[in-house]
Amino acid sequence: MKQRLATEADIFQISQLYFDVYQGTYPDPLMKDFSLIKKFINSQEGFWFIAMDDSENVIASVLACYDQENLIAKAFGAVVRTECRGEGIMEKLLGYGIEFLKTKTAGVDVIYSTTRTVNEAAQTLTEKLGFKKIGIFPNAHRTNEYETHCLTAIITETALEKRFTNYKLHHQLDSLYKIVASEVGLGELETLVPENPSKPLFTPGEIEVLQSPKFVAYRYAFLKNEKKLEFEFFPFHQPNLMIISPDQSIELFCHLSPVDGYCVIIGGKMPSDTNFTELFLMSNRLLRDAGARYIEVILRADRPKILESIMKAKFIPCGFFPAFQKINNQRHDFLVLSRSFEVFDFQNVKLKGLNQVYLEEYFKAWKSMALYPKLLKV
Repeated sequence: MKQRLATEADIFQISQLYFDVYQGTYPDPLMKDFSLIKKFINSQEGFWFIAMDDSENVIASVLACYDQENLIAKAFGAVVRTECRGEGIMEKLLGYGIEFLKTKTAGVDVIYSTTRTVNEAAQTLTEKLGFKKIGIFPNAHRTNEYETHCLTAIITETALEKRFTNYKLHHQLDSLYKIVASEVGLGELETLVPENPSKPLFTPGEIEVLQSPKFVAYRYAFLKNEKKLEFEFFPFHQPNLMIISPDQSIELFCHLSPVDGYCVIIGGKMPSDTNFTELFLMSNRLLRDAGARYIEVILRADRPKILESIMKAKFIPCGFFPAFQKINNQRHDFLVLSRSFEVFDFQNVKLKGLNQVYLEEYFKAWKSMALYPKLLKV
């Protein structure tokens, strides 16, 4: 078996590999569109690793996005030809990719990945390679059926040494944090109950969805460059729609996958006295009507007031990412939250170890935060 970076000459075989394994149901259009594959292979921020047999046939593939500013990488899209499974091919290929990221880039403090739970193999693989379990995404994606993914990460000692810990954690996140802390090896954090807002907050007026991908991407880049965005850190995602008020005082940027309804809220600009809970509740309805069936957002863990507002909009904590974003010489913790519009379906889930604990923790939070209070006694 030979392992290397993919070239343009491999594009057809790569696309054929994903089609053969997933029968055309893979939710990411990157694996189907030749022009997108070519663009990724030739980009400076993406690495496409492939394994080939003795006959030069592509038998496995895994991708990595790389952010030099934050020294983070994301591994995704791992696939092995069906008849070649059980031979340790993906373990060798992903190990090759991790070593490449460590030695052939400007450095990497954090490598993360989401793993499928339809079988235990992917969970076992990442565990063997040193990935730690730090969260779960219930019914996040849809192929032939709903898929729950696990969040895993290699967080280096260098990253942990730079970790900013001089903050108090929102009290509702304490049990989730303790699970992650035991897995990664983190110290304790004090908790607090956020104070009520010190000034009146105003409900957003009329807002609407604008689906104009090129304009949205341009506007997002402009505002980010001007440092006018709140919670704008969502690596490796580009917005393709926005929620906007007529006067543009509110601009909330999102990425929505038209294939499976997976949506992330990337960041936004809004007045400082905006009621975040009302904004996100209104945005939830608009995004659902636009085709979203699952919404995800990440926020810095040291912003308890904003977290309180988002959780009141029925976003459920599902992951805690230590030492994620690099600002100057410190790395900041992040909380991952999600909101689903689907009936949960876990018939195909096979969870291993802590992943089962994370799912139980998610539903404990869902019960206390999303159910009508009177139902909590049932």
